[in-house]
Amino acid sequence: MSIEVATVTRAEEFFRHHDAKDADYLHATFADDAQAVDEIARSWFRGRAAMDTYLRDNLPRIEDMHSVVEDYAIARWDDVEIETFMLRQHYVFDGAPYDIEAPTTMIWRRDEGAWTLALVHTVPLEPAS
Repeated sequence: MSIEVATVTRAEEFFRHHDAKDADYLHATFADDAQAVDEIARSWFRGRAAMDTYLRDNLPRIEDMHSVVEDYAIARWDDVEIETFMLRQHYVFDGAPYDIEAPTTMIWRRDEGAWTLALVHTVPLEPAS
């Protein structure tokens, strides 16, 4: 029996490229039927074309992006992997600074030997009072 120990999670690698605005890497990461929701879209976008449109429309509007993945758990069943974690981000969107804290889920699926991103579900919490 072997134990696989990741030094960097798939989510950490994804957000490293996201912070760098590496649209080519992100495009290649998405499954054809990927789905996502976040605090900017405030609704679901579904499929690779919608993901690409979202990135094309929003990445140029984001500056100073810094993402941290903390408190993560990973579960894998054959060709499906689920990562749950707390996402902490700072970014400037259309000139306004944002600091978010969001429980996040990413579901990865192995397609033809490569891990692709099938789902991103991240919705920030309201600041604690």
